Amino acid sequence: MIRLATPVSHLFKNKDYEKIIVKNSDVLECRDRSIDYDNYIDKQELFHCELQPIHEWGDVEWRFLQKIKDTKPNLKLLTLHSASCCDKPLINGRMFELGGREYTREEMKSFAKINFLKIKDIFGNSVEIAIENNNYYPTEAYRDVTEAGFISEIVNENNLRFLFDIAHAKVTCFNKNINFEKYKRELPLDKVIQVHICTYGIDDKLNQAYDAHSYPNDEELLEVSKIISECENVKYLTVEYYRDIENLEISLEKVKGLVCELSR
Repeated sequence: MIRLATPVSHLFKNKDYEKIIVKNSDVLECRDRSIDYDNYIDKQELFHCELQPIHEWGDVEWRFLQKIKDTKPNLKLLTLHSASCCDKPLINGRMFELGGREYTREEMKSFAKINFLKIKDIFGNSVEIAIENNNYYPTEAYRDVTEAGFISEIVNENNLRFLFDIAHAKVTCFNKNINFEKYKRELPLDKVIQVHICTYGIDDKLNQAYDAHSYPNDEELLEVSKIISECENVKYLTVEYYRDIENLEISLEKVKGLVCELSR
């Protein structure tokens, strides 16, 4: 059964909004900024972590993961990022620039192998581990990490699940000028466990796509239907929209209706 997993965001500071979101969600997805959120602890089945296991890790990263383990007793899925090929990326507007140590492709794969073994040891067999595809922007900081082949290698070589972010994929394809359907087919779709849903934006001045986190439009909902039909292992759908409660509630109702329709 596919379940709606909604992120714990700043909207939860309003208790009325919190009740609306929880009512319209099957489970909750915590994030780095909401790690200390302790309401509805039984519903906190997912944690979306910004740490990048393709990087070399030290005590800070492992302590944070242990905190997730200790504070989220009902955790079922931990998802992580693969966002840059350097350890201290510089932020320039919406995008990363190279900063700190730049890793080779083989180094990132080696760190992933080491880190995922230890992650699995910490969380045990009851928690599934997944990695997410990221946006591509035209800087060297994104070398390798948004390539479908690299993502597939990380997933398959470490026996992971895959968090498919539709908007990230569309941003990548627009900014690389490649075909979305071809790119999607090269991703590890057989390992998809969760889908992130929102609508991306276009900066007309730069002729560049970006991750706008707008509420999902009909085109995005149609893509969700296709993914559910194509990927038999999807367990969670997540609407990534945080600007206002009205459009979030409408979006959650639409996604719930879509799941019900596909389940008939």
